Formats: sequence, C-alpha cells, structure tokens
Amino acid sequence: MKISLCKTTIFGPISGADETLLNYAVHLHQTGHDVSVVLLYPPTVDDQYLRRLQLKGINVQTIVSRSYLFACLRIVRSLLTSALFFLFFLKRAPAGLRKFWQVATRAITQLHYRHCRAFFAAQRPDILHVFTPDTGTAIMIRAGHELGIPVLYHEMGTPHHLPMLEDYYRRLEKVLPLCTEVAALSPRLAADWSKRFPFLRSVSVLPLIIEDSEKHSLNPLPPDNSTGTVFGFAARLEEGKGPLVLLDALAKVNREKPLAVARIAGMGPQLLEVKARVRELDLRDACDLVGHYSDPRLRSAFMNSLDVFVLPSLAEGTPNGVIEAMAHGIPVIASNVGGIPDIIDADSGILVPPGDATALADAMVTLANDPKRRNEMGAAARERHQKLFTPTVVVPLLLNVYHRVTGNGHSAGDIRHDNHLHPWA
Repeated sequence: MKISLCKTTIFGPISGADETLLNYAVHLHQTGHDVSVVLLYPPTVDDQYLRRLQLKGINVQTIVSRSYLFACLRIVRSLLTSALFFLFFLKRAPAGLRKFWQVATRAITQLHYRHCRAFFAAQRPDILHVFTPDTGTAIMIRAGHELGIPVLYHEMGTPHHLPMLEDYYRRLEKVLPLCTEVAALSPRLAADWSKRFPFLRSVSVLPLIIEDSEKHSLNPLPPDNSTGTVFGFAARLEEGKGPLVLLDALAKVNREKPLAVARIAGMGPQLLEVKARVRELDLRDACDLVGHYSDPRLRSAFMNSLDVFVLPSLAEGTPNGVIEAMAHGIPVIASNVGGIPDIIDADSGILVPPGDATALADAMVTLANDPKRRNEMGAAARERHQKLFTPTVVVPLLLNVYHRVTGNGHSAGDIRHDNHLHPWA
C-alpha cells in the first residue's frame, strides 16, 4: 500500500502531532508498506524529527520546496517570540502573535493549492492520512478529494479546544465532509467528535504509538529523593498545559515541610511567567526547569528520573507525555479532560479537576506519602500501555482502517495480535 502521511510542516522542538506522525511512519515502513511523509512546507534543516525520519529511512517529501513568504514569516515569528520582546515590549504578545501567524499563514497557504493538487496527482498514493488541524490541512483534504484519493483525517486534539485554535477548526469543519473517514485518538474523543460534527458517518479510534521504554535506553538519572518525591512535567509551557497550576499545587504540598520537588521539561510562551511564579512562591529549591529534551534517549532519561508524572492540562486530546510515562512504569496524576480518562484508570493514576490546584496538591501528597501505592500504580500503568499503545497492538488496527478506507468499506479481516483484540477496536 502506498501511504502518504501529511502535515503542513514539522514544527518541533516537542510536538505531540509530529511524534505521532513519526512513529506511524516508522512502524508502517517496518511492516513493508510504501510510506512517505508529505509536508506542505520544508522544516528547518536541523529539525530533530526530520533527522529521526531520515535515519529510519523514511522518504520525506515537500510540496512547496521554496516559499519565500513562508520562510520570511517563520523568521519574523522567531524574532517576535524572543523572551526579551515579550518581557519589555508586548505584554499580550502570545495571543496577538498567534492571531497574526494564523491570518498570514492562511493567506500564504491558499496560494499553493494548485501545487498541492498537482503534487498528489503525480504521486497518486492509495491513501492520504492527514494529521491535526493546522494551516495546510484544508487544502490537502480538498486536493485529495478532488483527485479521488481516499482521505483519512486524524484529529490529534479535542473538539473542546482552546479559543486560540478556533480559526483552524472553523476551516476544518468546511472540509470534513470531503474526508472518506475521520479518526480520533481515543473512544471518548471519538464520541465527542461525533456529537460536535453529527454529519460525520462515523469516527474511528486510532491510538498513539509509543514504544516500550527499553527501546531508547540511556543511563538513567536516578530519582533524587533526598529532598522529596520527584514529580515530573513534560509539555509545552503554555496556559493550556497548566504549568502554573502545578507550581501552585507544589507550594501547597511543601507548605509545612519539604515533601516534593518538580522537574519541568519544556519551552513555550509561558516560560517567563513560570520562572516568575517559581520566585514568587519561593520554589527555587523545589523546582528544576530542565529545558526541552530533543530525542527519545533524553526523554527516557528524564522519565526514569521521576517518581510521578503530572499533567494538569486545562484542555487535552491524548497527551504523549502521559503515555510515555506509562511506558516507563510511572504513575500519573492528570486532569480529567479530553481523552485522558480513556488512558488512565484508578489503578494506574489519579484524575483531578482541571485548574484545581488544591485537588492536585491533595493527589500529590497522597502519592508522596505512599511509595507502595506508587509502585503498584506504576506497574499497572506499564501494563495498560502494553495493551493500548505499543506498535504490535496499534499497527494492525491502523492497517484495518486503511484497508476499509481504500477498499470501499471492506476491512483487512482479523486485527488481533497474539489472539487479543485491541480494547478500542
């Protein structure tokens, strides 16, 4: 089968959608399929995801090899997102810059529709698998539909998204009827999508693929329990991921005595605000900002240094970080939003209301004071990862959807692995 996995570009440095696309590409390639990653615009030459795809022998193609307007816009965006610019000149820069970026990229992207259609007409893949609602999603879907190529749109987020993404979803809604099939990352998200877009015939479930932790072994950084239980956060530092909620909770946990420390991995528009909150709450001895990890080995080393993984998001789809923690046998505390309740059960973690620092602190105290429960939850989390997110259980499910989409509704047959049907099949 000739498969094109499509996105506008690779955004990095840490992107859940990029990580998902990479893992799908690698494991489809390993099963012998003709897989290409198709990008509307080229990524930066030193992008970590691009390097990893190339090292795995994945064919990466670019529809618009040179877009001077897009390149200039990317440079402007980089300059405007500098910490000094935010700090001294533009208090509300993140929201204003995001709106400017969306409007400008939409205008530029519309200029390249003919290039996109001509590219897919020449390549003639058996299926276009389009990921996440970004700038090029709509024109890729439209081009595939007009050429009679089956299109699978795969949503990486949630229909109850943050206001900053409204523009993308309004344009996506116009082209969703052109898709042969739509997929979400978990059953709860699929049900939410069916409610929001009732004109969709069905919404399939295609989970993330996260490899076993042993695949990327590195000398682990042992948890430093000399100052308390180590809680880890790994996500983009922005309001929707809740890093400030974590800091507020950490201050409550350590109010009477040092009980916990937090290791925070990530970069983003709230970095300066996070640093300011650390100083305000006097958490400098209890909080370690480690930047972002750039490859799977460093990710594994970070995860192996934790006792508990925490993600207090205000809105979510199916976060990679939670599943990566589960693959490493780490218990999870996360918000009860999006697809997270499909991932975490009572045996493998604790769910808390979004934005509730007191509830988060209570959950952190519970696990900090109970090493036995942490170990039991970690073992349950790893077992749950094995059942839901390893390549051996997800790839058969993925291929079944591909065969149904390209075969006029006919599936590939039995999608069991080792006589077990995927729980979300």
